[in-house]
Amino acid sequence: MKQDTTTDKRAVYDVLDRADVLWLAICDDQGPYSVPVNFAREEDLLVLHSSLRGRKADALRSGTVVGFSAAVDIEARMEGELACKLGYSFRSVSGTAAPGELSGDAHRNALRAITIKYSGRDLPLDDRAVRATAVFGLRIRSASARTKE
Repeated sequence: MKQDTTTDKRAVYDVLDRADVLWLAICDDQGPYSVPVNFAREEDLLVLHSSLRGRKADALRSGTVVGFSAAVDIEARMEGELACKLGYSFRSVSGTAAPGELSGDAHRNALRAITIKYSGRDLPLDDRAVRATAVFGLRIRSASARTKE
């Protein structure tokens, strides 16, 4: 493991809790692809929503392990006049997770958690929209955080 990388859950959770976007790396019968999603974290479960049908929903329903990544505190830096001195500082997380579809109270609670993360408050959920939305929980299997300064 690189010197600037850790599996400490506090470091991993800090990045995940502050990240606006989670990038999912999914593989299905059409091959690999990456998709950005809104999400929330509840302990070692990442929750996200999807349409009821489509490539992402089908891939997540298959139960095949997915990859994920997120980054915060991204800042370009220039430390001299050479191209090799151009870079970025950031904090990031990458990992793998096992997906499963959520239903009942877990479905509604996950949508609430996502709403609170992005709005900062517990807004009412429209029952029709709730029924038209698939919700998945991604159980984190492995994750590491990296700090690049």
